[in-house]
This record gives sequence, C-alpha cells and structure tokens, in this order.
Amino acid sequence: MPKIPGLPVAWAVRVAGIGSSVRASFREQWVITLALTPLTLLLFGQVSVVGLLANAVAIPWVTLVITPLAMAGVALAPLWDVAAWAVQAMAIYLGWLSGLPFATVSTPAPALWAGVAGVLGGILLAMRLPWHARLLGLPLMLPVLLWQAARPAAGQFELLAADVGQGNAVIVRTAAHTLVYDSGPRYSPESDAGHRVLVPLLRAMDEKVDMLMLSHRDSDHTGGAAAVLAMQPQATLSSSIEDNHELQTLRKSTRCTAGQRWQWDGVDFQILHPAAADYEVPSKPNALSCVLRVSNGVRTALLVGDIEKPQEAHLVVQGAPLKADVLLVPHHGSKTSSSDEFLDAVQPSLALVQAGYRNRFGHPASPVLERYRQHAVAIVDSPHCGAALWRSIAAPQVSCQREQAPHYWDHRFP
Repeated sequence: MPKIPGLPVAWAVRVAGIGSSVRASFREQWVITLALTPLTLLLFGQVSVVGLLANAVAIPWVTLVITPLAMAGVALAPLWDVAAWAVQAMAIYLGWLSGLPFATVSTPAPALWAGVAGVLGGILLAMRLPWHARLLGLPLMLPVLLWQAARPAAGQFELLAADVGQGNAVIVRTAAHTLVYDSGPRYSPESDAGHRVLVPLLRAMDEKVDMLMLSHRDSDHTGGAAAVLAMQPQATLSSSIEDNHELQTLRKSTRCTAGQRWQWDGVDFQILHPAAADYEVPSKPNALSCVLRVSNGVRTALLVGDIEKPQEAHLVVQGAPLKADVLLVPHHGSKTSSSDEFLDAVQPSLALVQAGYRNRFGHPASPVLERYRQHAVAIVDSPHCGAALWRSIAAPQVSCQREQAPHYWDHRFP
C-alpha cells in the first residue's frame, strides 16, 4: 500500500480502504450497467447514459443521508424537514442530469433473436471470468446495439394506423421521410395518445418525424400533439387549427390548403381540402379537416379526417383526384359521412376505421358499414385489428397487430 504524505498510518489505511471501496463500487455499477444495457434496450427501447453518474450520487445519498434522517425523524420531527430538503437536493441533481442532451440513447426495437443474443452477451460480460472470456460477450451485443428498423423502398410508402381508441393517428412512412397524420385523443388531463402510444411507437421505430399534420382542432385528433412535438423538435406542424390555439405556442402551424403539394422519395403528397376561402367562412371544425392524398402513381391512400357529406360532395363536384386503394373512413364511420357519391368517387378496396371499442358515439354506425359492404369495400377497424399496417408494395393486404402478435389479455371479438 503506498504511503499518503502528511497522514498518520492509521488514517492512510482508512483513506486507502475508502478509495478501494469506491473504486470497487464504481466497477460493480459499471459492469451492472453494461450487462443490463441489452435488456433495457429490448424492453424500453432506450438506455440512460447518465445512469452511472446518477447512481453514484443517489445510492450513497439515500443510504447515508436521507434514510438516517427519515428514521431519526421518528424521535425528532424537524429532521423530517431536513430529509425532505435532502430529497429535493437529489431531485435537482437528477433533473439536471436528465436534462442533458445526451442523457438517453434510443434505438429501434430489435428482433427477439437480437435481444436474446444481447442479453446473453450482457450476462457473459457480468460473469466473474477472465477478461478475454468476458469480452466474447461484446459481439453478442452488437445486433441489439446496431439494429435498424426496415423502411419502405424508394417509390413505396406505408400507413400504420395506430391503436389509439376513439381518434385518428396514422403514421405515413416513405424511404427516408415520416409524416404523422393526427395524434389521437386525450384520455384524461394526465394521459393522452401521444405519451401512451405515439411517442413509444415512434421511439421503437426510431422515427424522425418530418411533419405532424393535424386534420382539425377536435381533441380526438390533437390530444397527443404536444407530446409528439416535444419528442420531435425538428417536425413541422401543418393543420387547420385557429391562430390562437394553444398548440400554436409550442410550434407555429402552417395552414393546410388545397393545392399544396410535395414529393418525398418518389411519393406524391397532395392537400385536397380545405380551400383558402374556407377559412374565412364560419363553420364547425369538421368541415375544415385537412384531406391528404398520398400516391406513388400505382397505389393511393386518402386520409380525410372528419369531413362530412357537404365536404364530400364538394370534393366530388370539384373533380378532385379521390380514387384511392385505401381510405381512412371519414369521421370514424359516423352517419354524417361516407356518402354513396363519395364512395363511388374513391372506389377504395380497403377502408380503415379508427374508433374506440363500444364508444359512446356508436362509431362506426351500422348503416355506414352496410354502405361499405354494398360497395364491396373490405373494412378493418381498430377494435378487432389493433394497429393496422398497410404497405403500397403489398396492397391490398393489411397486417393486424392483434393477429400478428396476440396477447393473452386481449379481448377476442366475435
């Protein structure tokens, strides 16, 4: 043991012992962090980079300061106030760490085999083996660390209608771009589809959203917007919401207006409704729903928000390019929408209904479903299908999450 100048031998032994314990503690924490990284990525899709620094302070602070103060407070109540201050001090430190731009690293959700290999690699690294043997775990961890989610080929696109209950939320992906059409409902003051569905889903897919389009102001279409915008600072916002809407303070919105058109990776995006003049006429929000047409020249999708029969008739009379392979059913299947004339113009082979199970509005209405059946349109709804995935390259097939990955707790519909 090296002698520490200026300290008696006994104190030098104590200091050296403390230093050795600290080093051993850091080493164990580092090994545990490294070993748990694959499992953390597999279960949560992200891992904390600052976790080691957080634990290095939080564990001894709780053990040596907060817990003794809390227990001593039984005999001397003012010590509980001191313990509360200690908790607040720790919260400030942890909040500072979590606010760092590199605090967490997110990765796409890996395939099961990659996750299992990564977990085995982590276990191997944590075992008490010679380092040359433990390092063999690193190659096993590489698949989960380097996993990339598959994307559509150039000139192709796909729609993922998320399972958000009573509301719309569709993720449109091309080879290198992503658009989110509507953000689902707000479930309560503390919960919405953004936090509970879209943010985890986008993180699992490793998506960088280029545009969030909110068809109109109703909360079953904008409920999760704040969470998505917070997660995706680079995303532009397009919508028909009014200038004084609360979301305008988070991200300035560009009005969706008929005639707007752009192309991503060989896929054409076009706004068909509303016209600029429609914003000057007092009307309910449904009438201003942004209607988005997505097409690669072979396959077409039509996303229409909550337009109703007057807007449908206007689009038909105008001769808008409505023909599409897949249609997001207007207004969740309300009786106010899906007129015969509109369905004759669209001629979809597949209709996606995003509606909540046994919702209080009765969506989709039985007469509307019968109308689609009379037009020989296949209907896929979220209560039966869960999240629905449609690919332009594999049309007219649609993949249902409840069928692809069923859970024992999922209710089985007749």
